[in-house]
Amino acid sequence: MKAQIVIIGDELLVGRIQDTNTQVIAKWLGAQGFELTQVTITSDRPESLLHCLTKALEGSDLVLTTGGLGPTEDDITKQIIAKLAGTKLEKNEEAIRLAKLHYGRIDKDWDQQTNSYHLIPQGVEPVLNPAGLAPGLSLAKDGKLLLSAPGVPRELKAMLEGPFIELLERHFPKRINDHQVMTIRTFGTPEEKIFFEMMPNLWQELSHEGKVSSLPQILGVDIHLSFRGSPQDQIAMTEKWQKRLKGSPLEEHIWSYEFKSIEEVVLEKAREKDLKIALAESCTGGLVANRLTNISGSSSHFIGGVVAYANEVKQGVLKVKEDSLREYGAVSEVVATEMAEGVLNVLESDVSLSLTGIAGPGGGSEYKPVGTVCIGTANKKLAEAKTYLYRGDRTFLKRRFSEVGLHRLRKIIEKY
Repeated sequence: MKAQIVIIGDELLVGRIQDTNTQVIAKWLGAQGFELTQVTITSDRPESLLHCLTKALEGSDLVLTTGGLGPTEDDITKQIIAKLAGTKLEKNEEAIRLAKLHYGRIDKDWDQQTNSYHLIPQGVEPVLNPAGLAPGLSLAKDGKLLLSAPGVPRELKAMLEGPFIELLERHFPKRINDHQVMTIRTFGTPEEKIFFEMMPNLWQELSHEGKVSSLPQILGVDIHLSFRGSPQDQIAMTEKWQKRLKGSPLEEHIWSYEFKSIEEVVLEKAREKDLKIALAESCTGGLVANRLTNISGSSSHFIGGVVAYANEVKQGVLKVKEDSLREYGAVSEVVATEMAEGVLNVLESDVSLSLTGIAGPGGGSEYKPVGTVCIGTANKKLAEAKTYLYRGDRTFLKRRFSEVGLHRLRKIIEKY
């Protein structure tokens, strides 16, 4: 069964906000047995939205939209869906019940004078919003289903996890989820080297199993293999390729066969060995800690970190030697090593990671250009550091620094 996504909002087209919903919906659609064929971002103009939704319904079984369901004048999704249904907005008793329920969740009384949540196109079903105020919408027409959710990511996620699954089960009870994906996540080597130098026959070999795609990441490449089969087939396929790639030139660059983030993998490996992690961050300003604490349950193994941006903090809290800072500079392997040792001892952790670098745009020199980062790791027996040089603007460099830092942390945990 085929599906399309329509993302609604002028603010997306002019770059005021970034679309974060497509990836979430795409993964959800795959898990529900739908093949995503197209994603469209459209403006709030009625003619544009009507055209997009009409075309999407013509070419797919399911259309899922986000945005345009709020109380303001530019929230026009309901009006356009009314045109698709060939009806008009009318007072809807179920919508009134949901509005009272939604407002009651935040200890407020619903007032129809301040919004139009109770007005729903005739023939369209209002849908519970477990995390917000605006109800979702469901239109079933000619064997097709249109689902509309607010654009707020947490509200969308809540609707995907509950009400929308119930609607799919009602309208598509015989759908079969036979779409499986195996992911090979690699780090530290580009696509060209993987497919033309390390393993020149890899793409062809994978193609015998299904559809192959390659997606470059910040400092690595994700190789995806899509194929038809059961969850058991997916497990068997993964085991087959783990054996095939064992001992290959690519093996040392593979860090996961699941579509998990590096922070998830780091915490899983720390959990397996019951290790406590500590961080000492300078140039990344707490970004690594932020990424780890975005994972539920991280507190079991990430015990804390120090953002030692100023040299005074490096010395006073992490016990970096004044002589080291004066002789080698804050961005040096010596200082990175001492930072890692310092936070390991101060926070009494099992392993630690430190980062000190130059994210720019200023602060670089001939010997230490912008993009230089020194990353240290330590355990109770060994502390060491390594220097890396990357290109990019400040935001991208900080992301790259955090990425390579997490991979260094993964490796020291694996060797523990």
